Amino acid sequence: MRKIFTASIIIMLLSSANVFAGVDPDPEIHRVIGGLYSLVSAITLNGDTAPDIRALRKYFADVPKDWPGSVRIERVGNDIWAGVSVGKMSTARKYLRSNSPKLGITDSPAGDSWMGGSFAWLKAGSISGGKLIPSSLRAAQADGTIFFSVNDSDWWMSYPEFSRTSAGEIMKLCGVMQEGLSRPKGAERRSIYDEVRPSAVRKPADIRTSRKHAFGESYDVNMGDVIFQPIRTPTYTDSNRD
Repeated sequence: MRKIFTASIIIMLLSSANVFAGVDPDPEIHRVIGGLYSLVSAITLNGDTAPDIRALRKYFADVPKDWPGSVRIERVGNDIWAGVSVGKMSTARKYLRSNSPKLGITDSPAGDSWMGGSFAWLKAGSISGGKLIPSSLRAAQADGTIFFSVNDSDWWMSYPEFSRTSAGEIMKLCGVMQEGLSRPKGAERRSIYDEVRPSAVRKPADIRTSRKHAFGESYDVNMGDVIFQPIRTPTYTDSNRD
């Protein structure tokens, strides 16, 4: 009876831990750390021992224009490393300095824990027998988004968003049940309209405008092959007055 009671207490504690799962409120930290886990997951789905950034775009639903330049993949010996840029003013820098040892994030491929480099690096996997052996991750799905965790860390939102098919494959590979996850405020889903802005209205290149002045009475406006002739204003003289 005591064993059953103890087991029940453990289950309750685990359930409580799930409900209060940590999701950092800063979207920038998710861009870096969640971006690393997302890149590692895409490398895993690809399965290539020499992955190329361009080949990984297909796993995401909406890739920002600057994404290819903000991620890197390098091989050191038999290990493949994934990198995500960290700007000088990034709010993720403080968190990385404090938590990179636990998360396995380094300053360079196979380097020391991150302390301030322009890129943060994470081991994506190792090559053995000509095959890619991916690093272990945990994934959970909530609020229409994939979240990642490693070594009992907080949960990190995927970046960029995975396609529905890719998200399903990731859950099959390393998915777990996790409650209490939600997207941080300010991390709304991107839309194609975020990158499309109305341009200034301007004259098309094949339309010409010109003026032809005749005795100060009228002018013609040449719009391509069409000539517009405004109605002339009659000139009154003493002879045509009543």
